[in-house]
Amino acid sequence: MGGDLSYRGRLLIYASMAAIGGVLGSTGRIAAFWIPAVAVVLFTAGARVMGKGNKAVLALLCLVFFYSGLLAGHARFAAWNGRGGPAGEVVLEGRVEVGCRGEREDIVNVFKVTGVGEGEGAREGDRYLLRQPQEGGGPLRWGDTLEVRGSLYLFERAGGGIGGSLQAEQIEVLSRSGNPFLSMALAYRGALREQVECGVDASAAGLIEGMVLGDYRMLGARDLLALRRSGLVHLCAASGLHLAILAAFIVWLGARAGISRRSILLLQAPILVTYALAVGLSVPVMRATVVALVAAGAFILGRDFDLLPALGMAMLYLVAVDPGAAAGVSFQLCFAATLGIALLYRPLGALLHAGRSKIMAVLTATLAAQLAVAPLILFHFGEVSVLAVLSNLIVLPLVPVLMAMAMFSSLLGAVGVPLAAPLMQAASIFARAIIVVAHTLSAQHWAAVRIYPLSPAWLGLYYAALAAAFLARGRVRKGGRLVLAALLAAALICGTSLPARVLGHGGRTRVTFIDVGQGDATLLEAASGATVLVDGGKDGGRLAADLRSRGVSFVDVIVVSHPEEDHMGGLEGALEVCDVDMLVHPGTKDDEKTHRFLSRAQEMGVEVRTMRAGDYLTYDDIVITACGPPAEIPYEVSANEYSLVLRVDGPGFSLLCTGDVEEEGEQMLASSSYDLDCDLLKVPHHGGFSHNNEAFFNLVDPEIAVICVGRENTYGHPAQATLNALHRMGCAVYRTDQRGDIVIDVVEGGYRVECER
Repeated sequence: MGGDLSYRGRLLIYASMAAIGGVLGSTGRIAAFWIPAVAVVLFTAGARVMGKGNKAVLALLCLVFFYSGLLAGHARFAAWNGRGGPAGEVVLEGRVEVGCRGEREDIVNVFKVTGVGEGEGAREGDRYLLRQPQEGGGPLRWGDTLEVRGSLYLFERAGGGIGGSLQAEQIEVLSRSGNPFLSMALAYRGALREQVECGVDASAAGLIEGMVLGDYRMLGARDLLALRRSGLVHLCAASGLHLAILAAFIVWLGARAGISRRSILLLQAPILVTYALAVGLSVPVMRATVVALVAAGAFILGRDFDLLPALGMAMLYLVAVDPGAAAGVSFQLCFAATLGIALLYRPLGALLHAGRSKIMAVLTATLAAQLAVAPLILFHFGEVSVLAVLSNLIVLPLVPVLMAMAMFSSLLGAVGVPLAAPLMQAASIFARAIIVVAHTLSAQHWAAVRIYPLSPAWLGLYYAALAAAFLARGRVRKGGRLVLAALLAAALICGTSLPARVLGHGGRTRVTFIDVGQGDATLLEAASGATVLVDGGKDGGRLAADLRSRGVSFVDVIVVSHPEEDHMGGLEGALEVCDVDMLVHPGTKDDEKTHRFLSRAQEMGVEVRTMRAGDYLTYDDIVITACGPPAEIPYEVSANEYSLVLRVDGPGFSLLCTGDVEEEGEQMLASSSYDLDCDLLKVPHHGGFSHNNEAFFNLVDPEIAVICVGRENTYGHPAQATLNALHRMGCAVYRTDQRGDIVIDVVEGGYRVECER
């Protein structure tokens, strides 16, 4: 079995070598001392696993593909190395690429440079995020050729092939795309969106656009969260499943019309290419399109089709387009899911006695895919649905019907047939049914396994056990199944059953100042069970990972001290991974980003309210009192000076969180009637300089002062004068840039401080 697989999957093995090399090369970490070591390991491993043929030659080919990917990735890295930072004003000519990036409220196009007119830093072939002017910017279409005048900022590294952000001041459309497939794809997208927006409720409309166009950004936040926790979110990313449904539907229609199989496949190819363009050429769709075209070509030429070499061709194509593609989550998930079905379906079906039952066939395929992707989902996102197999088994019969109705509706609408609207309404019924299933299953508190961080070594052990359990024979297979069962049981018990306290603070009150770089994030976990999060830094992913690692799944209140990016920017990560009861903010700024964040929180069912001086919250034995800002605030104010300042009191501790107040804010606090004397102080404004610092510190008189600050920041934080003032107070001073996460446990008679570094 193993030898046969290695023979059939030889091209896939070579492609995997190229993908690994491309990822390593893209990091720029090519060191002479480990290149020979890698060569020896790959050569030895290749010689052992290869099936038929001269094993030495085959292992040598593994090295050739690996170093080809390595050099291609390094060339991509070298093209960007040292170019990061502002590049100034530029005039560029280029093309709007197929696909787009960004969130629902900030969707941007991808612009590929074909010519540089003015400015430095930009090069032909670069791809940037193109942000249109706020006023006077008309709609752009994929494939348009443009001349753009604007301001360019280059990233330190081209992540996902994107190397910078281009803020346009003026855009001139030089020409429209002459590609007939792209024109049909754009017409199809437009017709579908038009039909969806006519009388279909928002939840159903968002799911239909996600399923048919692969654009889940129109989905509401609560619906998207439910789909994730129920294991159905993959339906909202155009993938091989969607392409397979479309291809099967074309074959079915052709067969009913009496068209020969060869003719059907010839007609199918341009339709699949058009659909791939319509959904934005995502990695899963490109992989599925290449495989489908290889399958069609094999049939037309009278050759046998084998999925494994076809996957190898798809992987080589993707690595040729982007050498570092394998670092992407979608790349890993789509290939893992497909390989899981290809390799595990038969042995798993035999184990489950699936026979010819269609229900068992769907169950077996779903379980095979989940076994292959679950560890990767857990590794990247810290959470994987326990109910994914059940939820997919329930909704998968609805998916082809929904897609067929939605696609027909858009086609009929494009030609003006009145039947289009009722057909889309019928499709929306199926969409709402899927959403109901997602919400029902995700409502169970044990619906998801939450383990973070997950070690790469655990991943390696899991996949080795998975391969042994289903692809090996004899004792190796039995041993593999035992190890696999033990790993799955451990994940299930640890991820769904153990309470947070077992993994967390053990029943004590704990205050954690999270290292989020140049920003603030303070987590209070009270002995009574209350959880308070004050600010969240800039990076939502970073905060989400930290909360997962601490076993935090519920937050009583999120506090936004003030609406600046280094305090509020990362809090969306907390909304995604935690159930949140309330969010409070000072209400001092109502710009677009703040309004968008608060609206998202409300959309997710979080109570949002303002909090000013004199307001307070009580959670069991924890009292949170707002000491600032005052109830009345001038219209033009500094967001820093009017930060929401909180005093938190509980058994054996007192904490003062000061946001980013500076001189004026410190004076207001000093002149107020509030008791500022606290044991723990979050030092204002990352330790920045203020003439009032020493007087303010004397009022607080802390035992422990913590400065949340980023390494080598450009603001000069913390100021030496601030550090000197704190040292004169005689308090202990901790900095997140030096010590990482700072954890303070309230113990009998005082505090115990533990630092990450």
